[in-house]
Amino acid sequence: MFTKNDKHKQSLMFSAMDQLPAKAQKRLRCSWAEAFYQEMFCRIDESAFSVLYSEIKSRPNTPVNILVGLDTLKSGYGWSDEELYDHYLFDLQVRYALGLRELDEGCFDLRTLYNFRASVVEYEREHGVNLIARAMEQITDEQVRRFEVKTGMQRMDSTQIQSNIRRMSRLQLLVEVIGRFHRVLGEQEQNQHQALFGEYVKTDSLHYCYRIDRSEVDGRLQQIGIDLQTMIGTFADTQGTHPTYKDLVRVFNEQYRVNEERIELKVPKEMLGSTLQSPDDREATYRKKRNEAARGYVANISETCDPANELQLITSVHVEANATDDQKLLADDLDRLCERTELEELITDGGYIGETAAEALAGKSVELKTSAIKGKPRGGDTIGFEEFTVERGDEQAVTGVTCPQGQAAEVRSGKKPGCYSAGFDAEVCEQCPFADRCPARPLKKRPVRVLRFTDTTIRVAQQRRAFAESGTETTNRRASVESTVRSVIHPFGGHLCKMPVRGKPRITTMTVLSAAMVNVRRIARYLFAQNDSPSLQAAMTA
Repeated sequence: MFTKNDKHKQSLMFSAMDQLPAKAQKRLRCSWAEAFYQEMFCRIDESAFSVLYSEIKSRPNTPVNILVGLDTLKSGYGWSDEELYDHYLFDLQVRYALGLRELDEGCFDLRTLYNFRASVVEYEREHGVNLIARAMEQITDEQVRRFEVKTGMQRMDSTQIQSNIRRMSRLQLLVEVIGRFHRVLGEQEQNQHQALFGEYVKTDSLHYCYRIDRSEVDGRLQQIGIDLQTMIGTFADTQGTHPTYKDLVRVFNEQYRVNEERIELKVPKEMLGSTLQSPDDREATYRKKRNEAARGYVANISETCDPANELQLITSVHVEANATDDQKLLADDLDRLCERTELEELITDGGYIGETAAEALAGKSVELKTSAIKGKPRGGDTIGFEEFTVERGDEQAVTGVTCPQGQAAEVRSGKKPGCYSAGFDAEVCEQCPFADRCPARPLKKRPVRVLRFTDTTIRVAQQRRAFAESGTETTNRRASVESTVRSVIHPFGGHLCKMPVRGKPRITTMTVLSAAMVNVRRIARYLFAQNDSPSLQAAMTA
């Protein structure tokens, strides 16, 4: 049965904290624990989690704000569950942050926290809502209002986060999937198809691979493909809806192709990053960036960056499979950011530029500024399309183009939508000092130089002009988000970190809570920096 935890709001006349020396009490109230209690713990909306509990009258639940607070501390400090539990039981600072003023109150078994996490994950899988992520959004919005943080200007960046899964070879992955499927079969089915599963299930997948010589691998992979096809056909009616059967179908389709009834193994270049990496985490994907490979997810992080703010806060954390493009991350986050904040200007790197991002920004009063332009730089001294002026008529239709030297030309639409061409007088162009550098090309049969371009060309030209006008200001303002990203993933090991959990729901929760802890630390520094007392400054940084 769900009940709220309001007990911490009732001040005790005497508590265990009062037994501390006055200097220690002052240090405690000037540490991060005070900021955590006031700006995090007290803002947790416990009623949002009532859907996880039975409505039947029964034993009250362990306070939700304590469970969420503990998971926030775990993510913010990178503690194991055992370390977390010890801190909860014996650390006065942690207990103070969670509203506990007596040493004999609030005791519960660690298993309660595991059950709570499982309930949150199950609710997300059924309803598509991460309750903890929503709760952190609500807390951040209240913090923004409380400290009058201006949210019109924000910056965004992404980082890869690895799932806690083993790195498997193709052979081990296939054998592991077969072994797990075999374990869900009944004893009768196992005995009936003993010859089919054969040596795949005599030992675990790792020892299976150890016993195979490198020269035999290709032959084994080919035989596995044949056996997989047989398994898929044999168990389609009896096990077709089971997740392990679906894994069989998935790895067969991802690793093999059927060519005229002949099963062929795909070469690595044909494999997509979305292929199954481990049956322990079906949503994790593979991505190689700057010669660094990662298996897991990508976190997209936004924070305020208005120079007028004395306090900057992380406003959004979004996690997807790491094969997701940065543009897609921006498009997914944009509506929610505009709904929750007064976003007007978004600063990113060049990875967020493209058609997907342009479509998401269309119709919104949000200006995208980038610190770089995606794609290869223009070669030589060729004049860029950004130096041409595009004229538009009714409904924003492209009607004309004017070259840098002032010659105008009408625009004709091409056969494909979004494609255009403009013809310039070749005689006038011959007198132009930039004729040899112009992207307009002369025709052989007519005295015309033709410039061909698309809607994408126009969009990129606009971005190049904006980038040139902004100078180093945009680059400098975006740079600080790198340290923010580092602060969020630092408890898990930093660059290309591997979290101690797997699965998108748990990865999302830990990333969101780590970001929430970053905000708490910033608020603590901001609050206690207002006081000029050296003792407060020392206590705040302790």
